[in-house]
Amino acid sequence: MTGITVSEKAASNGSRRLRRRTLVASVAVVGALVLSGCWSENQQKDMDFINQSRGSGRRALNGDDALMQKAQAWAEHMSRTGVLEHTGGGNKINTSGISNWCAVGENVGYGSSTMAVHNAFMASSGHRANILGNYDRVGTGVVRVGSVVWVSEIYVRSC
Repeated sequence: MTGITVSEKAASNGSRRLRRRTLVASVAVVGALVLSGCWSENQQKDMDFINQSRGSGRRALNGDDALMQKAQAWAEHMSRTGVLEHTGGGNKINTSGISNWCAVGENVGYGSSTMAVHNAFMASSGHRANILGNYDRVGTGVVRVGSVVWVSEIYVRSC
């Protein structure tokens, strides 16, 4: 006589439940990664350049979805208008839409590549101070139009 014993059937059901739980957990993890990583590869690349420049002596900055969206929208604005300026116009920073902040800094620039703009920021004392500053969150925006890359970086120290 062939068949499955009660203990084999229970083990099989347990195995199916484990597979189902694993699948549900995997889908949840992938969903969380997708939702938290709504920024582009170039935005991530710029954030990586920033954190590499901060080195081992400073905490890495966390990407913040709201800041990423704000910085990306500003980089798109600058690329459309061809005007290099801060989010508040000229040298002012617009802090609307930024939550829980005690300090805000901003870098804006353009160049031939994201790396070229980052290198120019690092060569400028004011921009470098933002990159290496006492911040814990960052948003980056990167737009390429032809041979020009527009970059916006918003730095925040949370309260």
